[in-house]
Amino acid sequence: MGIVNAIKEFSKAQGCKNAYEFWKVTGLSQATAYRLYNNPDAFPSKETQEAICSAFDAQPGDFLRYVPDEDKG
Repeated sequence: MGIVNAIKEFSKAQGCKNAYEFWKVTGLSQATAYRLYNNPDAFPSKETQEAICSAFDAQPGDFLRYVPDEDKG
């Protein structure tokens, strides 16, 4: 599977109740914020990661996860 975003869970843990609040806190474009919040397969660009880290005083590892393929091994 690879790297997936856990932005929805992360932002909820930070007090954002929904995609709208995530959008407002981060200052990202509305389309980007909603896409990342609702789609774990959407990967944030470097600039977007920096905006999220700055908004929440976080590290990329706080909202990105590696999920190994199940058929490997």
